[in-house]
Amino acid sequence: MGFLLSIAAGYGQAETAFAATVVLDPGHGGNNEGAGSGSAFSEKRFTLALAQAVAAALSSKHRVELTRSADIELAPADRAAVANHLKADLMVSLHAAVAPYCSDRTAAVYIHNDERLVMGSGKTESSKSDPPAWETLQIRHQQNSQTVAEEIRIALEASGAFDHVAVYTAPLIALMGADLPAVLLEVGCIHPTVALTKDQYEQQLNAYAGPIAAAIETALDTLAP
Repeated sequence: MGFLLSIAAGYGQAETAFAATVVLDPGHGGNNEGAGSGSAFSEKRFTLALAQAVAAALSSKHRVELTRSADIELAPADRAAVANHLKADLMVSLHAAVAPYCSDRTAAVYIHNDERLVMGSGKTESSKSDPPAWETLQIRHQQNSQTVAEEIRIALEASGAFDHVAVYTAPLIALMGADLPAVLLEVGCIHPTVALTKDQYEQQLNAYAGPIAAAIETALDTLAP
């Protein structure tokens, strides 16, 4: 598991009895820049900075790990593998939308759903052969993932940081192999032709990090045994 990059010790919490383990997955990385490719504030940089800020807000109570803590590229399966290896309680993959299809005050929470998979059979409608096990792992956590998504939606809307938050389902390769509750959160709006100042960038990150951390905290309460 050489791709596993721990941040817990960095926050001085290595020996704390944590309430839960949370894996934050900063989207993109390396040659995969995401929205705003080539910009100093591209999606890969935004998601990493956001994940680090959310982790700092959660780390006093929870063990928080990032799938990447540097500008490196990860295979989608490796992202879920981090959470599986840690036996995490929750995985949240962080992304940003790209203008003009977004605004700074909207957010979306996605859960994985592949309609080709027939519940209970583990087979696809188009094939009689069994798919690889990792393709079906998230399906059995779909109800809990849906609950988490709704709790995050409600908390983000109540925070006042967002005017509208929606929950969607979609086939998500980064989540399909996660053997635990998992969601993808899309916040912010990357404007490829608009250069933010450093202060504007940091203000936006700070405006999102606190509400996201609080929403994750609320969602974790629903998963408690």
